Formats: sequence, C-alpha cells, structure tokens
Amino acid sequence: MRVNIKNIKDVLDERLSMIQRGILITIVLMKDSTPKLTLVKCKASLSFSKHKEDLIYLHDNGLISWSGVTKAKESIDNLEVEKDVIEVIDFVNNLYRRKFSYKTYRGVVLRVLKDYPMEDIKKVISNRYVVWKDEIKMRPFLQPSTLFRIKNFVKYLDEANHTREGESFVNISNLKVEHGEEIVMSLAQNLIDTDTYNLLLYKTDGEGNKRGNSSKIVRYGRDVKKLIKVQDAQEKYNNVREYRYYYNSNI
Repeated sequence: MRVNIKNIKDVLDERLSMIQRGILITIVLMKDSTPKLTLVKCKASLSFSKHKEDLIYLHDNGLISWSGVTKAKESIDNLEVEKDVIEVIDFVNNLYRRKFSYKTYRGVVLRVLKDYPMEDIKKVISNRYVVWKDEIKMRPFLQPSTLFRIKNFVKYLDEANHTREGESFVNISNLKVEHGEEIVMSLAQNLIDTDTYNLLLYKTDGEGNKRGNSSKIVRYGRDVKKLIKVQDAQEKYNNVREYRYYYNSNI
C-alpha cells in the first residue's frame, strides 16, 4: 500500500469525509519504505472490513495505491447480491407464509437476478400467489424451485404483465406499508388503480373514536381513492368518517 499525497494539506480536501481523512493520516503514520510492510502495519491499526468502501474511494481518487482494491470491490458486489437474495426469499416467505431457506434456494434466485430486476421477480411471486393460492393442485408449486426455473419464469412474467394480477402486493411492499397502517390520501395516491387491496374499515364517532368491530373489504386502488375523497368531504361537514387500514390477509 502506498500513499500518493504530495502534501499533508491534501488530507484536508473538502471531498473527503472525516473518516477518510483519519484513514489517510493513519496510513501516513504507518508508512514504510516497503509497501507490503505499510499494508501490514495499516491492517494492524485499521479495520479493513469496516472501512472497505472508504479505502476503495481513496484508491479510486488516486490518494492511495492499494493492491487489494479489486478483491474489496468483488466482496462488496457479492454482499449486494446476497442482500437481493434475502429480499427475494423474504418476499416469498412473507406472502406464502413459508420458511424457505436462503442457502437452499440461493442458486435459483441468482439465476433470475442475473437477467431480471427485483420488480419483475416480485411480480411473478405475487401473480402466482393470486392465481394458485386457491387451487389445491397448484398450491404445492408455490415455491422458488418452480417459480424461478427460467423457462417457467419467462412465461409467468408475461402473464403477470398482461393481467397485472397481484401487483398490489408488490406495490404495498415498495411503499413499505405495514399491516394495520391507516390509508390516507397521500398514501392512496400511490396505489395501482386496476389492482385490488385488502382493507379494514372502522366506523367512528364525532370525536374520531372507533365504533364497534372492523369490516374487511376488498377494493380496487381507484375505488380506495374515491372512498377517501367522499369520506374526507363527509368529515368536513359532520366530523364523522370511516377509517381504512391496510389488511395483510396473510396475518
């Protein structure tokens, strides 16, 4: 490892964070005439795994020369891939109420991640759920090995894009809406008009307190928006309305 700064004042470059400045100063203090010894001393003083991205930044901007930069970049890329695998399997498990293993299905998930964006993968997961969940013969096929077989996946994605069935699950996931969260207009504006959403409906008194038990309703996104507009108008005149909460049917 070599330090390429010509003047110690270069450490004060405004583009550098305080952590990056500290790393540079540490490398300067550890500097040895032999780059390998500099690297050994730095590893004893710095946590390379913790500061990997900062070291890459310093290398890419010419402030240091680091022989391990290629491996560091590969490890970061691999970490991002693992995060995507976990996100896919978590989405499947939450929707299907299963406990599929990340390790077991890592390979089949990686095959589709290689060629398709996360949005398309979630579309297929959701679409197959809507189509198969009530069919006794097809329900057992709601699993990663079936969904992510490339030949199947292409066919399922085409159908998902054509029918748009199940997109509400992807939509809710992207919006980070939790079970029991109130659906207000600012949130409803992001719902898909042509897909359906499960809601819990509560009636309230003039002070806004919930009255009685909730009722479960299923509405298209466009109808949820209309419902909110009507109830907003009613509340304006008589202070009474019905409150809508997202209902995750898998809970």
